[in-house]
Amino acid sequence: MDDLIDRQKALNSDGKDMYTIDLTAEQVRVVCNALEDYFRLRMGQEFDFCNDMASLNCDLSPSNPKHGWLFDMYITRRDHLQELMRAFFRIAFEPTGYLKEKTEDMLIAEDIWDAIRCATGRSRFGTPLNVSSEPMPKVVKHEKDE
Repeated sequence: MDDLIDRQKALNSDGKDMYTIDLTAEQVRVVCNALEDYFRLRMGQEFDFCNDMASLNCDLSPSNPKHGWLFDMYITRRDHLQELMRAFFRIAFEPTGYLKEKTEDMLIAEDIWDAIRCATGRSRFGTPLNVSSEPMPKVVKHEKDE
């Protein structure tokens, strides 16, 4: 009987299963970045992804004595990655070269990403915008135990 009561508590008003995941702030940041990469890459928006990938293993701090050379290398690497990604999208999204509509999975990822950004203060807007057919995710920051 307790299992049935627990199961009913875990369902939302639409009868869908609901889950809770406890994450650290760092884990939330990584999940948020992964969701953004997921839906943006699937839309053909490669710039931020290529920028991040090109800067890996590259100390671009101005105090680095090789800063100028490393920065030039980073820009070249980023530009090459963008060329590759654009060629990929031209093939993947034939005949237009771009995605005409977001998929439901992309919209769900965007909802979760937006809910996390709003809950963590990383959004310019106070309330997340629900763009998928799923209910808006609930993100709650736990207060630290005193």
